[in-house]
Amino acid sequence: MTKKYNILLTVMFCIFLGSMALMTAVLPKQSVSVNEKRKLAEFPEFSVKKLLNGKWETAFENYISDHFPARDAFVAADSYYNLYTGINGAKGVYKGKDGYLFNIPVQCDEEKLSANLNAVLEFIDKTGLKTSIMLVPSAGYIMSDKLPSPHMRYTDEDIRYEIEQTCSDKAEMIDIFSKFKNHKDDVQLYYKTDHHWTSAGAYTAYCLWAEQNGIQVREKGDYTIKSFDGFYGTLYTKSALWNEESDDIEVWESPINVTVSLGDDANIESYNSMFFEEHLENADKYPVFLDGNHGFERIINADNPDGRRVIVIKDSFAHCLVPFLAENCSVIDMVDLRYYYDSVSELVKENNYDEALILYGISNLCEANDLSTLQ
Repeated sequence: MTKKYNILLTVMFCIFLGSMALMTAVLPKQSVSVNEKRKLAEFPEFSVKKLLNGKWETAFENYISDHFPARDAFVAADSYYNLYTGINGAKGVYKGKDGYLFNIPVQCDEEKLSANLNAVLEFIDKTGLKTSIMLVPSAGYIMSDKLPSPHMRYTDEDIRYEIEQTCSDKAEMIDIFSKFKNHKDDVQLYYKTDHHWTSAGAYTAYCLWAEQNGIQVREKGDYTIKSFDGFYGTLYTKSALWNEESDDIEVWESPINVTVSLGDDANIESYNSMFFEEHLENADKYPVFLDGNHGFERIINADNPDGRRVIVIKDSFAHCLVPFLAENCSVIDMVDLRYYYDSVSELVKENNYDEALILYGISNLCEANDLSTLQ
């Protein structure tokens, strides 16, 4: 009986493998994974050289992995298995209460953080610009009541204290930690499936920036707010918890006359809106704000020619915030050091900025490798 049972299992296993191989060969292939928001591997071009050095075999394995039948279902099943067997956070993401997903706490690289802060201080000394620093706390730190139990400790407050101790003599700190903690139950500050703040969260931070600069802001009701459903963010993609509900993504428009310029001197394209709604048709909808990641962007507000000229040194949290700031400025230059490779100090020399705003998610400031280009 045992021998027949083993033979049956072997036959069934071989049939399963054969069926999977056949389906992999004949089923239509997708070029993009909607859930993972990435291109899938293409069938590798064969050459004897690639075969001998192992590159073709590696590429072929990637191709098979990406196009395995029902791959999304298997990946999601693995994530939910981990979740329901108590391994919450196995893929770097916690599933919290009320549909929230959270990045697990960042493990701050003290040496890297120190180097980044020194680069900021040297930039301030070299340029003489009035500089503000806005740190965006992690959603897990702000919304600790939504976290699963148990969970690792979020050290945002410790990191903020170190940054303030190092930089507060030369830069103005815009403290959004307290404001967010006090308003987390009144406003949805962060997306449920993404690590970024929502438009309402960015507006809350904008109000603090304006308050510290003596600027009066529009009330929420003075904006034209358009809401779009079906937004799945980076945490949804990363976790493979693909049964979670989507977010709504909001665009808050004010009636100002702006020009947005993207690209380098040799290839500049200009637009008359800060919102690129064509991205709402794509799997990745967050680039609706300022067309996503660019090394350099310039926003000119023709309605406020005598306003502030600001350089914003930033990560992607700025994309949702800068459209609010634009109303109070004549020019905003945005620099993303992940994609901008020239000296920012030289850029400051060439432009008559009134001030600089350094805007980073707190985890990115601990992990960034590119702040040296501030020099």
